[in-house]
Amino acid sequence: MMSRFDSYRAVDEAVGWIDRSSRSRLEISGPDAAKFLHNLTTNDIKRLPQGRGCEAFVTSPQGKTLAYISVLARPDALLVRSDPDGLALALPHLRKYGVFDDVTLVDRTEDSREYHLAGPVCEAWLASVGGTAPEADDLAFVVTRVLGRDVLCIRESPTGRSGLTLIAFGSDASELGEALRSASSGPVEIDAETFEALRIEAGTPVFGREATESNLPQEIGRDDRAINFVKGCYLGQETVARLDALGHVNRIVKGLRFEPGAPCPPPGAVLEADGKRVGVVTSSAFSPGWKSCVGLGLVRVSHSAPGTTLAWVGAEDSTSYAATVCDLPSRPPLEAVPVAPLDGL
Repeated sequence: MMSRFDSYRAVDEAVGWIDRSSRSRLEISGPDAAKFLHNLTTNDIKRLPQGRGCEAFVTSPQGKTLAYISVLARPDALLVRSDPDGLALALPHLRKYGVFDDVTLVDRTEDSREYHLAGPVCEAWLASVGGTAPEADDLAFVVTRVLGRDVLCIRESPTGRSGLTLIAFGSDASELGEALRSASSGPVEIDAETFEALRIEAGTPVFGREATESNLPQEIGRDDRAINFVKGCYLGQETVARLDALGHVNRIVKGLRFEPGAPCPPPGAVLEADGKRVGVVTSSAFSPGWKSCVGLGLVRVSHSAPGTTLAWVGAEDSTSYAATVCDLPSRPPLEAVPVAPLDGL
């Protein structure tokens, strides 16, 4: 069985892949599709050209986060993607406001499959099996054939490494995963725990962890990718604009590195400074690259400077462990990645 070390190193040196089919996929079609989604999200959907994509937040009337999404502008529809169950709050919201526009919403999660390739040679591998990669822009995409199947190929980097996502629909969907597994000289399959470490190092948020309905969009730290502050009115825009005028949020998602040998704190573990609560851990995983646990956390801005040492307390033994705040992304230098598997991996 492939070790976590092997799959982690493959993403730095070659190419790895992971099945992300549990993510949510929603198709929005109809003549009003772009206008409809534009009026309910933080980014400029109406100006999104075909073959391009963007990140966005679906916001409530109060400006709170209902979903963290990516939007792809296809010729006949918009494809909206989010994390597993990441549209649970947004879908009823979208259906409610969809009655005012000529749009059709179709959940494509069950009849499609999604696979992510990550690593410096992912594009070369794609070409070797007949596929064509999209242009270099983030979330640019093309329709191509991979291993004899029609797929949507999207350029994106949830691991912080060069990446391409393949999405297949219908009969091609059920066959693509097996084709990837059986491909000669194919990419290494990445286990879920290793992907989680890579995601955390990259600072890629997940809805339900870093982004929840209690968050304001700016707290997630994706302003440059997911929020257009000059697009005009949309539902929740007043709160987002007011916060932008104030100049800062009170808390923000930051990277965390934990001391070697310490356990990984569970999501929800409280972060403290001088005995006072200053944040909460949202995600954590063991990183083969850092040889310790890494995490993401929602931290008060007053304690968010890189290098700030915080503490969290283990639930089982009441031991206090150190957590160091770091900027994102937080990748270890390649030379720091071990050249042999670590014990226990």
